[in-house]
Amino acid sequence: MKFQSTLQLFSFLALIGALSACNQDGSDNETITEKTPRSSSDTLGSSGFRVAFIYGDTINEKYNFLIDAQDELEQESKLMDERLRKKLQRAEGRARELQQQAGTMTQMQMQEAQLELQNLDLEMQQFQESLANEFRQREVKLQQEYVNKVDSFLLQFNSNDRFDMILNFQRGGNLLWMNDAFDITDEVLEGLNAAYIPEKTTEPASKPEK
Repeated sequence: MKFQSTLQLFSFLALIGALSACNQDGSDNETITEKTPRSSSDTLGSSGFRVAFIYGDTINEKYNFLIDAQDELEQESKLMDERLRKKLQRAEGRARELQQQAGTMTQMQMQEAQLELQNLDLEMQQFQESLANEFRQREVKLQQEYVNKVDSFLLQFNSNDRFDMILNFQRGGNLLWMNDAFDITDEVLEGLNAAYIPEKTTEPASKPEK
């Protein structure tokens, strides 16, 4: 059995959406009609609905927390594979012992041996399920940590109500095209990684063995 990380390096659309109410100075029915390109300093125009976007694939590839989370899950998968392998070896060793003794067993001993083998098989299944559940729980925890980190950062990032909405742009997603003048990926990525660095320095050097 191989544990494969199903940690999706996550869609920003589920996390970033609308960060604040629409521009209070604008009318509910106001639409942006200007056609001229916007500069990066006036990313979303001086009036109307202020929208920016992030390249989600870039965040997924370069956000250090996601990189570390993936590495952690891969390492955890290897450790669990090793635990499962060792337990399976012990079970197989006991099964071979019983098979070798089968020729000299009484009917009662044979029944007891068959029952022991059945219990070994059940124990292996339960152990495998336990490891899989443990792995899934760690994935869920990391996903929630990611959500919390991004949510906390964006609340601070947009505390001055700079934007009304930040969108996720990914290949194959619902957004087909965006003007690069609206791109704030580098700014957000730099902020996310800067916030993550001091956290790493406060983490323990190693985890206690169980």
